[in-house]
Amino acid sequence: MASDKRLQERNIEKRARFDIIRYASCWEDADVLLEALNIKEGGAYLSIASAGDNSLSLLSKNPSLVLAIDINPIQLACVEIRKIAFQKLSYDELLGFLGVRAEGNRNNIYQRLQMDLSQEAKSFWDRHPNLINRGIIHVGKFENYFYLFRKRILPLIHNRIDVERLLNIHDVADRKYFYDTVWNTLRWKLFFKIFFSRTIMGKFGRDPEFFQYVETDVASRIFKRAEYALTELATDANPYLEYILTGNFKRSLPFYLRQENYDKIRNNIDRLVIFKGNLEEALARDRKFKFDGFNLSDIFEYMSYNQYEDEIRHILDCANSGARLVYWNMLADRKQVRNLGEKIKFLDEAASGLFKKDKAFFYNNFIIAEVL
Repeated sequence: MASDKRLQERNIEKRARFDIIRYASCWEDADVLLEALNIKEGGAYLSIASAGDNSLSLLSKNPSLVLAIDINPIQLACVEIRKIAFQKLSYDELLGFLGVRAEGNRNNIYQRLQMDLSQEAKSFWDRHPNLINRGIIHVGKFENYFYLFRKRILPLIHNRIDVERLLNIHDVADRKYFYDTVWNTLRWKLFFKIFFSRTIMGKFGRDPEFFQYVETDVASRIFKRAEYALTELATDANPYLEYILTGNFKRSLPFYLRQENYDKIRNNIDRLVIFKGNLEEALARDRKFKFDGFNLSDIFEYMSYNQYEDEIRHILDCANSGARLVYWNMLADRKQVRNLGEKIKFLDEAASGLFKKDKAFFYNNFIIAEVL
């Protein structure tokens, strides 16, 4: 019976939907990730793919390999089309095609990319020209969740003038004053805690199965982090906040879309390798191969603590000395591993310092561990 339970715990792909674009962008701060990973030139890195943003960002540091993995083939189609777009398009064309800038001929641009896609990715995008036409950074379930917030909820709380004022305040004292006197109203508190509740987020944003191991008040945790982001962090230079409130990146861009990083990523684009499968399968593809770092996103959210510890052990078997494991806890706490103190060290001070700068403010904790 215990083994059956452990097997059931592992099969998140059987319990949640993985036939949709769940995330059309990565909602984790690549600036924080890159600093935490301390990437070595020529090193090999494993990266949870999601939409591909942060896996692409790793290429800017000249690794020899970035293995982008995901169990969702539709997410991998998002990664693959970004990869081909970096190869084939100019910087301005890339922003237009993805949806950052206005572009009237995205499907025409797609015709230039489609022949270089794998058959599986090409088949998906060929069936969904409407997604291409909208701009692929806008078409995920999570992005639609923010769209509902922006169109249905936010106007009941604040007008456009207040939103613009919030996004143009640079001084921290001015932000705190604005937040206390204008933004943090009773309506803001009430509607925020309803919309970002476990029930509503599970229905319209994340899959309900992703909350299986959550034992806390979801809305209260997210509200506390949002309050920090709207006061302590620069609201005029936060692409994640800007997208949620306006529907696009205007004042600031995520790392992989900044012009100064375009050539660095493009020059290394062939070093991005895409793998369909879970973490254990990716590590088992070549047991002799060792990685120098792991971008693990928030995958441990979806696991029991026992499975989390199992996965850490698998990672350690495929890690070089000094390799770093970097991941986020959103709502389920996954930190420390029993009986492995001689093999892994958690860098709490470094993680805490970077977490204070994390612009993607949904997460409750940021973890860095180093292989000894």
